[in-house]
Amino acid sequence: MNQQPGLKVLFLTSSYPRSPEDTASVFLRYLAEQLADRGLEIHVLAPADTTSGTTFEDKITVHRFQYFPSRLQKLAYGSGIMPNLQRSPWLWLQVPFFVLAMAYSLLRVIGREQIDLLHAHWILPQGLLGVAAKYLRHVPLVTTVHGADAFTLRGGLAGALKRFVVMHSDAWTTNTPATSRAVDPAEITPHVQVIPMGVDIELFAGGDPADLRQQLPGREFLLLFVGRLVDKKGCRDLLEALSLLPPALRDRTTLWIVGDGDQRSLLEQITKDLGLAQKVRFWGAISNQRLPEFYAAADLFVAPSIEAASGDSEGQGVVILEAFAGRACVLTTRVGGIDAVVRDNVTGALVPPNQPRDLALAMEKLLNDPDLRVRLVENAFREVKEHYDWKRIAGEFESLYRPLASQPRRHSNPQY
Repeated sequence: MNQQPGLKVLFLTSSYPRSPEDTASVFLRYLAEQLADRGLEIHVLAPADTTSGTTFEDKITVHRFQYFPSRLQKLAYGSGIMPNLQRSPWLWLQVPFFVLAMAYSLLRVIGREQIDLLHAHWILPQGLLGVAAKYLRHVPLVTTVHGADAFTLRGGLAGALKRFVVMHSDAWTTNTPATSRAVDPAEITPHVQVIPMGVDIELFAGGDPADLRQQLPGREFLLLFVGRLVDKKGCRDLLEALSLLPPALRDRTTLWIVGDGDQRSLLEQITKDLGLAQKVRFWGAISNQRLPEFYAAADLFVAPSIEAASGDSEGQGVVILEAFAGRACVLTTRVGGIDAVVRDNVTGALVPPNQPRDLALAMEKLLNDPDLRVRLVENAFREVKEHYDWKRIAGEFESLYRPLASQPRRHSNPQY
């Protein structure tokens, strides 16, 4: 690869992995690493969980800011900012401190590191702060909308803020067309670019199922769920669907739930209430390095996503790409931007959201038809290799960055 001159890019994010095993917004670390491999100098500004300061993580420089006394910082991480606020409304008290601390840190990092371009991930507050920094420090701004920010920010003021941020960015991207429509249904901002998040195909294609399959009886089917245990992931529907399987099939089917979140205790109770305690195992959070084993072991990966009461929905569904790369057959729902990723009966199976019985019928069909599962798996693997490899995605972002960064600093006006 012919690398072009170094370019200093600062990611602004409310979530970034806190350790090599952490899965919090891990797709941003993958993107940062791939951009660094292309010769860009990547900095990340993210909230601290406990310890603030600057660290060097492989090729990435990570600046973590403290926004509240460390033992009380509960706004970021865990289930995510919006679910955290819904569960604990008192955390709204931390929001202004979070915004001020990020703004102060942002201006310091731009000046100290001589940043060439800002890349804000999520509209609020990162995109809004990015707009302010763009005009104060004359640094071009790219804003990426991932989904939750598009789907949950509704109403007159929220809609106006979404449009303000993207209209005053030098460029903005979304992961699927559904996400861009949630920002601007009228599509009056034609400079949007759809650039999906990607997947480490080599990592997820290399899973060895042997050790995990030994934990199951020989003829047992394994259903797999991976994700945060929050409302929009629809795990409650998955448990109900499992209970609706024909008894003979249910008796030889096990469900493994990988992930954590504020609904875990509720889901564990539902599991008991449905009489499924012997058929369901909650694994908690698993590092990305071990996840390929789970995808490889699964007969069927199920992502029963729904639109949450808050309006939140899946912008893309990165775990679906992981399942594609891990050669797990995918069953999911038509919600948010998922149908831009999964083609029904081609790369996976799609059912309506909030319909446990439809989900159960699809599970039954797929588990009883190994030839269909093989066909879907092979199609999905070809799809993910062609369209979602991180090297390709990083190349698209670099192609977006460089013309913006080459513009004179005093003329970085928004594109209309």
